[in-house]
Amino acid sequence: MTGTAQTEAEEFYKVYALDTLVIPTNKPIAREDRSDLLFKNEKGKFDYVIKLIKEMHETGQPILVGTVSVDKSEYLSARLKKENIKHNVLNAKHHESEAEVIASAGQE
Repeated sequence: MTGTAQTEAEEFYKVYALDTLVIPTNKPIAREDRSDLLFKNEKGKFDYVIKLIKEMHETGQPILVGTVSVDKSEYLSARLKKENIKHNVLNAKHHESEAEVIASAGQE
């Protein structure tokens, strides 16, 4: 069972001879689908990410930000420190504090 099989229904049938069936959700979908954003360069992308983080941080909303590498997470962390935005980093360099970071996630 998956929530994404319908988009690949043709492939499921061709490869596995399986039909797919849509089962309606029991609650309205809360997700907001948005358009992709394109940036001229990485700095512009991180500037925008930091702007969003600031906005959410000011409302007290917990935020989880994923990056594609340890280096990118360290770069983002350095930028957040410059902006005096309190945060925790969880990556391969800081694995020893993983349990503590997860336990305190979303708390001030």
